[in-house]
Amino acid sequence: MLKFIKEYYGMGLYTKEDLDIFVTAKWITVEEKEDMIKTQ
Repeated sequence: MLKFIKEYYGMGLYTKEDLDIFVTAKWITVEEKEDMIKTQ
C-alpha cells in the first residue's frame, strides 16, 4: 500500500490531507507521511 501512496502523492493525486487520512486509517505511519512530505 505504501508504494502506491508514495507514487500517487508524488504525481499530485494525493494531498497532505489525504496522507492524514491514511495515517488515521493506519495504512501508513506518521513517520512515513513525514518522509513523503520531505522528499517531494
